[in-house]
Amino acid sequence: MAQTRSLPIGRRESILERVNARGEARVADLASELGVSVITVRRDIASLDGEGLLRQVRGGAHRLVSRDESAQLPGRVAAEGDGTPLKDIGVVVPSLTYYWPRILRGASAAADGHGARLHIDAAAPRAEECLESLARLTDEGAIDALLLAPDLRSGEASEELLARLKGLRVPVVLMERDARDLDPTFVGVDSVRTDHQQGALDAFAHLHQLGHRRLGLLHDRTSPTVPRILAAWQRAQELFDLPAEHSALGVLDTHGRNPAQQVDSFLDLCFDRGVTGIHVHSDEAALLVMQQAGRRGIDVPGDLSITAHDDELSTLTRPALTAVSPDKLALGDRAVQMLVRRLEAPDAPYERTELLPRLHVRGTTAPPSDEGPSIPS
Repeated sequence: MAQTRSLPIGRRESILERVNARGEARVADLASELGVSVITVRRDIASLDGEGLLRQVRGGAHRLVSRDESAQLPGRVAAEGDGTPLKDIGVVVPSLTYYWPRILRGASAAADGHGARLHIDAAAPRAEECLESLARLTDEGAIDALLLAPDLRSGEASEELLARLKGLRVPVVLMERDARDLDPTFVGVDSVRTDHQQGALDAFAHLHQLGHRRLGLLHDRTSPTVPRILAAWQRAQELFDLPAEHSALGVLDTHGRNPAQQVDSFLDLCFDRGVTGIHVHSDEAALLVMQQAGRRGIDVPGDLSITAHDDELSTLTRPALTAVSPDKLALGDRAVQMLVRRLEAPDAPYERTELLPRLHVRGTTAPPSDEGPSIPS
């Protein structure tokens, strides 16, 4: 009996240790790390919540904030039991595996600093899915504020989502999105996003400063960031006098059919037009480019200099990718601070904030070869 009983106790201690160390943890991650089923982890979390050792949330668990910590943190609302409940922030993001985890970590740290809890509902990139998430989070009145990242580019669902946002009684901050993408006259929510247009333009400028006079862009087909990447490309063409016959523009559906073939077609276009420097959005697409370049005997950066966008996977290649790096932790922090400000001052002017990314120069960019481009077929 003692041996059988020690197993769940040890497992629960491991769960509690992980949650306390990270501040929060997802059920799926814990199940994978501990080698047990999701149902088992959920039961353990429920048991730990019942003992007052952590707080169970949708899809995972959060570390409890002690009263000593509460007293040390400025701006924190009253701790549970003091008559004022902690604030609950609903979060809807497109992914928990790429780009968004660091934004969520920044938001979580800021929420901890204000005694708030994040309730994450992922993934919901499309407006239709975001509407469903909003219904789950708001219909019971359990959410005090919202952080959202829907795709607002077009469609009836996007218009319905904007109408829903106007009618909400809780403050909303859009992350990496701007309602003006769909309705230029829309007001009523705060937003914080990365200046991706400037970031991509910095990448083109870096290539040009190295001596590349024929440039290219390969961009993702589906990302909401695409319009800003294309705006940077258009501006680069103007600034650096890039005629169409001396430049290459390609589109990649990373998760579509034959992405390697799509990359090969773009590399062929670069070779035909003498392009020696390219910017690739996103990191995932850039990894495919590096893979196909290696298979074809194209030397990077000797034959082709490459910059990437997002800086999520850039250090996994050899050489490591030069990449545009959004400050995701700062973005998550800023989003929560904007919510707190809105809760404290509901009538304050609405804010639209842009954070400048940085270009991290690594091993995939160098001056062009004196012999000119030599890209094997």
